Amino acid sequence: MKRSLKNSISLVNRNDGLTLVEVMMTLLIFAVVLTVVNNVFFTTQGLYTRTQQRAGMQMSTRASMGVMVIEFRSIGCDPTEAGIAGMRRATQDSCRFHADISGDGVIQTVEPSEDVLYYYDDVQETVFRNPGTGPQTFVTNVTQFTFQYFDENNNLLGPLPLANNLLPQVRSIGIALTAETPRGGEMSASTRIGLRNLEG
Repeated sequence: MKRSLKNSISLVNRNDGLTLVEVMMTLLIFAVVLTVVNNVFFTTQGLYTRTQQRAGMQMSTRASMGVMVIEFRSIGCDPTEAGIAGMRRATQDSCRFHADISGDGVIQTVEPSEDVLYYYDDVQETVFRNPGTGPQTFVTNVTQFTFQYFDENNNLLGPLPLANNLLPQVRSIGIALTAETPRGGEMSASTRIGLRNLEG
């Protein structure tokens, strides 16, 4: 019994601790683990931000293209009904048109305007929509934006800008757009729009 008590007291009184080398190794391992976790966190956060920006850019671009598709499909009308010439100007980076959306045979020039100009400003990297009341920002961060014009046989019309005698031959319009996210990622979209009211 005395021996057991003596051994217990001896164990309690021992002051064995970590050596300096063990402390340094522990701190080193902790620092490595912390660095790895930190890198994973910031890499994941950066990836999430880039993905979010790209998704936002895609949604914005698709919505803008959707509006253009609706408006371009309505260009002009059957000449035998109202005699409105749809295309007014056709260049590589701008397009002005009349769209008798209301169907009354008269082009409305105040909002909601039926005399619309889309154009690209490469300095501001912005596509603008001007309904006659002044330019409105339509799509931003655009690095490239072009129009192409096709006749009823799908032949590419040119040279651009189209001469006045070629404007009535336009039956479809191709649009190509490249936009850039704030972190440098790019996305492209393109479409071909048949001018519903001028087909046939």
